[in-house]
Amino acid sequence: MNKLFNHVIGKNWFTKVLSLAFALLLFSYVYDPNESSTDVNVPSDSETAILEDIPVTVYYDTENVVVTGIPKTVTVTLKGPTVHIQQAKLKKDFEVYVNLANAELGSKNVPLQIKDLSEKIKATIDPETIKVTLKEKVTEEFTVEAEYSSSSIEDGYAAGTAKVEPKTVKVTGAKDDIEKIAYVKANVNLDGNINESVSQQAKVSVLDSSLNKLNVQVEPETVQVNIPVKRTSKTVPINIVEQGTPPENITIDSITLDKKEVTISAPEDILKEVDSTRVEVDLSKIEKDEELTLPVIISNGVTAVDPKLVKVTVKVTATEEQQDADEENQDSEEAAAAEKIETKTVSSIPITVQGLNSNLEATIENPKSSSTSLRISGEENIIRDLSASDFNLYLDLTGMDDGKHEVPITVDGPEDIEWELAIDTASVSITNKEA
Repeated sequence: MNKLFNHVIGKNWFTKVLSLAFALLLFSYVYDPNESSTDVNVPSDSETAILEDIPVTVYYDTENVVVTGIPKTVTVTLKGPTVHIQQAKLKKDFEVYVNLANAELGSKNVPLQIKDLSEKIKATIDPETIKVTLKEKVTEEFTVEAEYSSSSIEDGYAAGTAKVEPKTVKVTGAKDDIEKIAYVKANVNLDGNINESVSQQAKVSVLDSSLNKLNVQVEPETVQVNIPVKRTSKTVPINIVEQGTPPENITIDSITLDKKEVTISAPEDILKEVDSTRVEVDLSKIEKDEELTLPVIISNGVTAVDPKLVKVTVKVTATEEQQDADEENQDSEEAAAAEKIETKTVSSIPITVQGLNSNLEATIENPKSSSTSLRISGEENIIRDLSASDFNLYLDLTGMDDGKHEVPITVDGPEDIEWELAIDTASVSITNKEA
């Protein structure tokens, strides 16, 4: 018998059949039709893995419903054969989801589910259930308002009406959230001391009446905001204000300024009301010809003046002592007044044009107001009542063609007085009417 057994197992074919049987037995034990053919599983080789920050997918009617209460991520604990656990950790090709496709409006507790995971793995989701709220979804259109800090605008400048493009946005969200909307703002961040126009992309914020941000979708999320910024300034004359009485032996011959006009800055409403500034000269301290540097005094509300200081030249005549009125042969107080020289400024005298060809038209670009001021000097009784209407300021455009020109300002006025223009020339743009 032993000889027969030794004879059988000694044969080549018997060894091959026995090997094949063991191979088939091992294959049937480890083979899983749901897994890759390259997987190898050892029954006692298992492990547990905790995967954090797994995203949650929600299935619902996205066109008509808004869902709240869905966590962005959850923690999933996996337990099973090591080879399957390692593959799940590496690929993370499973999905945690909530199915609300047929759910009714309102609040409810729903389970979190998992799919596309090997059957050999047991999964636990934390949390297992969540409370969700389904609300009716609506879309409405709202006008966007630009919002920025006015304190960022530099003194002497003002911001005009901001332009938002597009003017309106579509806001989508739960019906009760849409009904709470009180403000739709485009927030513009400005650095301090803005003195030029601003163009900036701004994110749109949707707020309730208590300025709480609402959980809604905005289309588009950003808009273009253009804020015009301009200098609030204009040029005005300087008036000389005489204070005090000169000493008895001093006669004031003239008071002149090195600057006739200054530029003031102020809010637009203040700027409309202010038409001049002043320099105050204390005559009681003048005993000889003087050149003084004095501040330009501005009205309340004016934020800046340029220049801030001007030079004042005072010319005087000094006498030994006051002569008797009879000895000086003065006929009357009126005669004495007639000999006294006075200086004053006549403001806002309009500038006209003359001699222009009929097929051309002219625009005065500087001064922008098409007017300027005159500093006039003469006997007090002559200039006391003179005003802008007593002077004719004009530009002689005879023979000039279209284009830009610097033209001297011509003055016609009363005799026996002297005058000095605040500016000597004007900038004129001449265009062809037929062009």
